[in-house]
Amino acid sequence: MEYFSDASYDSDEDASEEEEIEIYTQREIDYMELEKLLESRKPPPVIEYVKDIGVVALRCDVLDLKIMKIENVVDKLTVHSWNNYWDNRQIDKKSLFSVKDWNAIGEFSLQLLLTCGFDFPTIPHVKNVMLNLLTHVNFKHPAN
Repeated sequence: MEYFSDASYDSDEDASEEEEIEIYTQREIDYMELEKLLESRKPPPVIEYVKDIGVVALRCDVLDLKIMKIENVVDKLTVHSWNNYWDNRQIDKKSLFSVKDWNAIGEFSLQLLLTCGFDFPTIPHVKNVMLNLLTHVNFKHPAN
């Protein structure tokens, strides 16, 4: 009967044969996916600044579930624009955002949610991401 001890085991050979497996956290995966998204498409022109805020801030905008109020983010005319948009009513031409702008912001927000793993985002979540994206610029008191 032969005896095999651990001392006879050559671990250097087996270690070189094994591939290194990299394990990423969900946060790191989200950051990588957001970077890919921004490389493949730009944010809509109305919120073009989003490309410069970084993936950390974008991910925070997506994961922040604190309910935002439109009144805290934009001026009064834009509040009406937002409400009219969601009620499918006409938007005042003097407003900062048109229907096309709101659609673009909403679509981009939905894309951010999907990129961060929200397979079935709700309208309130999309709205919240939209408002979070708008908080990066002073739309509350826009320059005239």
